[in-house]
Amino acid sequence: MPLVPSPHTLPATPTALLPAPPAGPPSVAAVAALRAKAALVRKQHKTPLEDALAADGGTRAVRLVQWARTQKAQYDASLVQWRANRLKWSQEAQDIFDHRARARRDKLDLEDPAGIFEIANDSVNIVAALAEFAAAQAEQDIYGGEPWFAATPVQRTDTKLADDIQRHLQWTFRDGRYVDAQCLGIDQAVTLGECFTKTLYTTEIDEHEAHTPCLHADGAPVKDPHGNYITTDAQVKNLQQPLKGKLEWKHAYETRHTLLRQGVEAIPIHYQDITFREDAPHLDLRHTNVYLSVEMSTFEAMRRFHLSKEDAIRLARCADARTTTDEEAQRERTADATVTSPPAEEPLGEIEAERLLNTRVRLIEAYIRADITGTGKEARVCMVFPPAHEDWIIWADYLANISPKAELPITCEVWEPVPHRLYGRGFFSKYAYLQTATDNLWNQVNFRNEMHANPLTAVHEENLLSDDDGGPIIIAPGKTLRPKAGKMLADCLEFAQLPDADNRSMELFQTGMQLAQLRSGITNASQGDLSAVPESNTATGIKSLISRAAVLLKKPIRRLRRAKGRAFAYAVKLHYANFDREEAFVWGEGHNKELVKISPEHVRDLDIDVVMLLTQEQNQNKLQGAQVMMQLEQAYAGLPETDKAGARVGVVQALKALEFANAEEMVRKPVVTLENCLPLLPPEEAEKLKALMALQQQQQEQQQQQPDTDAQGAMPGMGAGGAPAPGGGMPPGAQMPGAGMMAGAHAAGAM
Repeated sequence: MPLVPSPHTLPATPTALLPAPPAGPPSVAAVAALRAKAALVRKQHKTPLEDALAADGGTRAVRLVQWARTQKAQYDASLVQWRANRLKWSQEAQDIFDHRARARRDKLDLEDPAGIFEIANDSVNIVAALAEFAAAQAEQDIYGGEPWFAATPVQRTDTKLADDIQRHLQWTFRDGRYVDAQCLGIDQAVTLGECFTKTLYTTEIDEHEAHTPCLHADGAPVKDPHGNYITTDAQVKNLQQPLKGKLEWKHAYETRHTLLRQGVEAIPIHYQDITFREDAPHLDLRHTNVYLSVEMSTFEAMRRFHLSKEDAIRLARCADARTTTDEEAQRERTADATVTSPPAEEPLGEIEAERLLNTRVRLIEAYIRADITGTGKEARVCMVFPPAHEDWIIWADYLANISPKAELPITCEVWEPVPHRLYGRGFFSKYAYLQTATDNLWNQVNFRNEMHANPLTAVHEENLLSDDDGGPIIIAPGKTLRPKAGKMLADCLEFAQLPDADNRSMELFQTGMQLAQLRSGITNASQGDLSAVPESNTATGIKSLISRAAVLLKKPIRRLRRAKGRAFAYAVKLHYANFDREEAFVWGEGHNKELVKISPEHVRDLDIDVVMLLTQEQNQNKLQGAQVMMQLEQAYAGLPETDKAGARVGVVQALKALEFANAEEMVRKPVVTLENCLPLLPPEEAEKLKALMALQQQQQEQQQQQPDTDAQGAMPGMGAGGAPAPGGGMPPGAQMPGAGMMAGAHAAGAM
């Protein structure tokens, strides 16, 4: 049955058959299989994949490791130039340019004159300035505000649970370790072109001994059925059996475990520690297997991979310097499976064993997709094996058992993609020609300045009186020369004047700066002589460049945003997949504090949608939108009421484009009166309208004054001299209000 691809086939064929066992004596392959099986059998805690490989007899495990090493070697051979470029660009980011002079010396012939970088190798490093600006802008846009993400449960209508998950994730990542790692990844992506990040769930526990006052019986500490020391009287009462002997309270040494950290970690991967197929479309196990070089201590390997002490020493010997020769490596491979040292050597002593257990080893962590168990079906697996000398699997398991939905825990975030390549291109790759050209001009100007300050000097010693010592003549400040009789100083000294090409060089240098600004859109904040290029020295030019930079940087930043959104979504899944405890925390400040509780039952098998908010960018857009809105409102308010009717449509449309939801309510409707229409009429028509308006106003004033005149002429119910008239001025047959009620009251009193 097919197991894994053959080393002689292409890497893109993971279902090909394995090759035959390695050439050599039959005992070599047989002993290697026995040793691989013994390492798996000795484990007390085996994974399902390790159990399947151990049942096979060890041959399949040996062949799997051999195939993986062969494929990794093929990938490494294709990544030689990629790693060399990353090394050069990482050095240039730290202002180290030794490779320029070294590269020229390697190409020099005997008759080739020396280049400027061999004489002066300084750099203004304008590419580093561009990269630092882009990295700072990306970091500010993605992680500059709080909260920088939004997490929402999928297919859940519980609003309270959604709010609790959002708050719990903000509380979990409050220490900033995850954000710091992501910001380092941004710097690496901008500088080199891409950043590889590994997301893992870590648990750090510190084990130590401390004094504990506990109960002793006849000098020995007393423990409960659970193995804990008796430290209180309540524990003594709960003991089922009575205590005998001399009882006393004394101090004892107790082993304690302190949880230092438990959660998700994001670790940027060095370009020297990762191997992949460079022409793969994506960093996905569907297209490429991924190999990582990881370093850890032997004790950490024992704890993580459940190794026995014999296997841990065997692992340390793989990394030990004295077992690196071919002869000893061959002897180690042909040794018996139960022996942990070469047969020609004595067993390790206690000191030697401790030394090996305290060494650090480098292992290969492989994420592959292949037919591992020979069933004819591919599986996504993760396995760990030594880089050389030993053909055995230290640890292996199915990827679905250690990663949610068998997702690859390694992500590749590209700044600017390269066609048909998995990796990307950064600033130092994109502007390499500009870096070399500007530094060449800069070093030439500096070299010529030194030559002008210290010109070539010719001394006519025959025209000088010789010194007593007869040594060479040194020209220095305060030096006195004594010409011979009849000779002048010009007859004694002669200086060579070099041509002055600094002006032309500086013009070319400024042209290079202008090209950098034109292509990147990034300008220098200080407008001095260096950055005073004609197109960007004015206020309009600076504003145009700033706008261009904002547009050009949005594309790679949004690409990073999508990549980091996917990485953070996986981190959230990984966090809740390992969430096995109930957490309670206080959220809010002041009177708005509330206690939030999250238990594993709330988040078990929960799919969470994560979105990177770009809070800082949104806040800037909102601020700019508010400023534009205020300008539009101010301009609209200054218009005449007759002009507002036509302008209101445009103002409302502009506010809607700025994403204001209540744009119709923000702009009031115009109030049009006859007075406002006067300027719109011809002069003669305007005069007629004014006359009509004046006449109408007079009629309204007369109507308002007429009731007042009638009221003052004669008040009802008043006679001559102001005395009340009989009947109070009421018409005949009428009566005062309430008169009927008064008459009824008098009639009731008479009865």
